[in-house]
Amino acid sequence: MEAKKLLTLALTGLLAGGCLMVPALAEDADGQSGGNPATYTIPARVKRIEDYAFAGDTSLERVKIPDGVTEIGDYAFSGCTNLQEIELPDGLTKIGNHAFDGCTALVRLGDMNQLESIGEYAFSGCEALESIGNMPKLQTIGNYAFAEQTVTDEDSGTSTTVSCKSLKTVGNLDSVTRIGSEAFSGCRELESVGALPNVTRIAFGAFQNCEKLKKVEGLGKLKVVNKYTFYACEALEIVGDLSGVTSIGEAAFNGCMSLASVGDLSNVITIGDYAFGACASLENIDNLDNVKSIGICAFSGKYYPATRRCKAPFSVSLKSVGDMPKLETIANGAFWSCSGLEHIGNMLRLKTLGDDVFGGCSALVSVGDLSSLTETPYGLFSNLNNLISVGDMSNVTSIGDATFNGCASLESIGDLLNVTSIGNSAFAGCSSLKNVGDMPNVMSIGDSAFGGIATFDDDGNWIGNEYCISLKEIGDMPKLETIGNNAFNGCSTLASIGDLPNVTSIGGWAFYGCSSLASMGDLNSVTSIGEYAFSGCKALASVGDLSNVTSIGNSAFSGCSALASVGNLSNVTSIGDSAFAGCASLESIGNLQNVKSIGESAFGLYGYYDENDKYQIIYCTSLKSIGDMPKLETIGASAFSCCSSLASVGDLSSVTSIGEYAFDGCSLLVSVGDLSSVTSIGGLAFYGCSSLASVGDLRSVTEIGNYAFDACSNLTLRVLPNSYAENYAKSHSIKYTYIED
Repeated sequence: MEAKKLLTLALTGLLAGGCLMVPALAEDADGQSGGNPATYTIPARVKRIEDYAFAGDTSLERVKIPDGVTEIGDYAFSGCTNLQEIELPDGLTKIGNHAFDGCTALVRLGDMNQLESIGEYAFSGCEALESIGNMPKLQTIGNYAFAEQTVTDEDSGTSTTVSCKSLKTVGNLDSVTRIGSEAFSGCRELESVGALPNVTRIAFGAFQNCEKLKKVEGLGKLKVVNKYTFYACEALEIVGDLSGVTSIGEAAFNGCMSLASVGDLSNVITIGDYAFGACASLENIDNLDNVKSIGICAFSGKYYPATRRCKAPFSVSLKSVGDMPKLETIANGAFWSCSGLEHIGNMLRLKTLGDDVFGGCSALVSVGDLSSLTETPYGLFSNLNNLISVGDMSNVTSIGDATFNGCASLESIGDLLNVTSIGNSAFAGCSSLKNVGDMPNVMSIGDSAFGGIATFDDDGNWIGNEYCISLKEIGDMPKLETIGNNAFNGCSTLASIGDLPNVTSIGGWAFYGCSSLASMGDLNSVTSIGEYAFSGCKALASVGDLSNVTSIGNSAFSGCSALASVGNLSNVTSIGDSAFAGCASLESIGNLQNVKSIGESAFGLYGYYDENDKYQIIYCTSLKSIGDMPKLETIGASAFSCCSSLASVGDLSSVTSIGEYAFDGCSLLVSVGDLSSVTSIGGLAFYGCSSLASVGDLRSVTEIGNYAFDACSNLTLRVLPNSYAENYAKSHSIKYTYIED
C-alpha cells in the first residue's frame, strides 16, 4: 500500500509505543497541515521510524524528523526516488539496512553527531548524494552501505547499474571501528573520507572503484587490508599508518596509480596476489622485515583483472625493495614489468620462486642474497639487460631454462658448487659473463646454455645475435654427462674447459665459433659428437681421447685450423659431411678401422667470412696420411678435395662408392690401395692427382664420371679385359694394364 493511501490511517493516530509505522501527518513548508503533500514531518513523540515506513513512496520529496528519533528502521525510505531533503535529528544513533536504498534524488546529509551505525545498503544507489556531514561517534558502516548495485526492471527485464556516483565527501569518522564489504564501492566521485584512527576492520572491497579518492588517513589499529579494499582507487595518494597490518589481501591496492608510498609494512607477513599491481607511482617498498610470502603479480604492472582497463601492463615506477630476511615464497610474476626496479635486497630464507617473477624488470641491477634457494624457475632473470650481480646462490642445485637468458650486463654468478643441472638457454646471450665458478657436481648442460640469442629492434626486426663473448674459462666438471646443442655457441673468448671424463654426448653446435678455445679435457667417455660441435674453433689444437666416439657429425671440426691431432678414432663408424673441412694443421688420421662412411667434403674446403666481411677458404693442406679403413664403404663428394699434402690412403678394399671431386687436387697422392669393390667413381674424383701412379684393382667398376682421372699424368689403371674400366681408359686416353688373376 502506498504511503499516500496510508495517510488517512495515520491521521487516526497509528502511533504505537512511540514508533512510526506509516506516514503520520502532512504539513506545508510553513508547518501548516495539508499545504504540501510532498513534505512530511514526523510527530515529536516518535522515537523510531519503523521498517518500510515510507518504502516506495515516489511522491515524497522532503522529510523532517524530530529530535526524539534515535533509529531509522530497515527499508524505511527505500525506493523513495524523489526524496531530495531529509532533516535528521541530533539524537539519531542507528540507520537500518537499506534505509535509504535507491533514494536517487537525495542530495546531502548533514552532521549526525550521535550516529553509531549505518546498516547494509543503507544509501546504496543514492545517485545524487553529494556529501555526508560529520559522524564523530559512528562505529560501523555496513556492507554495501554506499555501494553501486544493479537494478532490474520487472516489466522490461532490463538491468541498470546505480551508485552513489555524486558522493564527494564523508565527514568525521573518528570512532568507526568497522567498514563493511564494498561499503563505498563504485563511489567514483568520492574525494575524501574522514580519518579512521580506530578502524580495526575494513572488509572486502570497501573502497574499490573510488577513482577520485585521494587519501585515507589513520588506520593505525588496522590488522588486515582485505582483498580489493582500495582496488582501482586511481587518485589515491596517501594511505595512513599500516604499521599494525599483518596481511595485505588480493588486489588490495591494485590500480592505485597515484600511490607513491605505503609507509611502514614492518609487520606484514603476507602480500596477496596483485596486491600492488599497476601502482604506477609506487617507488619504494621498505620495512618488509617479516614478510614470508608475496603473491602472484603482487607488484607487477598488471591491472586485475586484465580486462578491466588494459591488456598490456602499466609502466611501474618501483625502484627498490628492501631486505626481506624472512621471505620464503615469491609467486609467479610478482614483480613482472616493474621496468624501473633497480634493486632487491637480501632474501635469506627464500625457497620458492614462481615463473617470470622479474620478467620485464629491465632496470634491475642487483639482487641480494639468495642462499636458501635450491632451484631457479624458468626465465627468472630473463632479458634483464642491466643485471650485474646476483647474491649468494651456493645452495642452488638446478638452474632452470632461460634463468639468465639475455642478461647482457651480468658479470658473475658466484659459487655454483651444488648445481647439478644447467637448463636450456640458462645463460644465453650473457655477453659480459666472465666466469661461472666451479661446478664439480653439474651433470647436464642444456641446449644453448651459454649460447647466443637473437636480438631485435623496437619494430621487431632482427639486428643480430648476442653471445657470451666474455666467458673465458670453465673449470673441471667431473660429473658432467651431456653437453646440449649450442651449449657454448659463439663464446669467442672461451679459452679452456677442464676435464670432462664422464661426458657421453656433445650436442650439435655445442662449441661453434669458440675461436679462442685451445684445448679440451679428457673426452674418453664421449660416444657422439654432434654437427658443427667444434666448427670455427680455430685455436683448438687437440681434443683428447676420442676412443669411444662412434659418430662424428657434419662439420663437427670444420674450420679448426690449428687442430693437429684428433686422437684415437678406433670406434668411429661415420665421419659426417665437412667433419674436418678446413683443418689446415691436421697431419694424420689413424685408427679408422671401423669407419664405414666418410661424408661429403669431410676433409675438404671450409669457407667463411672474416672480420672484414671477406670470404675466405681454408683447405686441409697439411694432411699427409690416412690409415687403413677396411670397413669403409662410401667416400663422399669432395671428401679429400685439395688435400695437397696427402700422400697415401690405407686399405680401401670395402669401398663401393667414391664421390665426385673426392680426391680432386691431391697432387702428392701416390696410391689409394685396393679398390676392387668399387662400383662407381664420381666425376673429377681424382682430378689433378699428378703423382698418382695406381688406384689398384678396378674389376668391379660399372660407372666412372667425367674427368675422373684427368690431369693424372702418371696413372696406369688396372682393368679386366673388355670391362667398363677398360673401355673408359681407352675413351679417355688413360694408360691401363690388365689384371692378372
